[in-house]
Amino acid sequence: MAIPVALISNIVGSLMGGPVGKILDAYIKDTELRRRLEADLQARLVEHLGREMTLQQSAILAEINSDAWLTKTWRPLLMLSFLGFLGFVGVFLPLADLAAGHPIPFNPRWAALPPEFWDFLSVGVGGYVGGRSLEKIAGALQRPVAGRKP
Repeated sequence: MAIPVALISNIVGSLMGGPVGKILDAYIKDTELRRRLEADLQARLVEHLGREMTLQQSAILAEINSDAWLTKTWRPLLMLSFLGFLGFVGVFLPLADLAAGHPIPFNPRWAALPPEFWDFLSVGVGGYVGGRSLEKIAGALQRPVAGRKP
C-alpha cells in the first residue's frame, strides 16, 4: 500500500502557506535564507509524515495478519458494540417506554450522549465502511477481466 503523497503534499502546503510561512516571513528577511529554510522544513515534514504513516500502516497490517482472532477483530467488535448500544438506547428503550406507559429511568438517553461519542462513532464506522469499500474496489481492479490480455 503506497503512502498518499497528495495528502502529505496538502498538509505540508497548508502549513508552509499558513502559520509556518508567516513565522518565516516575520523573522527572516533574507529571501534566499527563507527559501532554503522553507525547503528544508518541507523536506523534513514530508519525511516525518511519511514515516508516521508507514508506522501506522505497519501496525494495522500486523493486526490484520495476526493469527489471534481478537487482534484481527477488535476494531469491528468495538464499532459493533457502539452500534449495539445505540440500538438499545434508540430502539429498545423507546419501545420499553411505550410498553410501560412512562419513561423508564435509564440514562444515558440520546441527549445525554456527548458529542465526542458521535464523532468517534461516525469516524469509526465511516472509516470501517470506507476502508472495506476501498478494499473491495482494489480487489476488483486487480482481477483480470475476461477476454482481456494481462
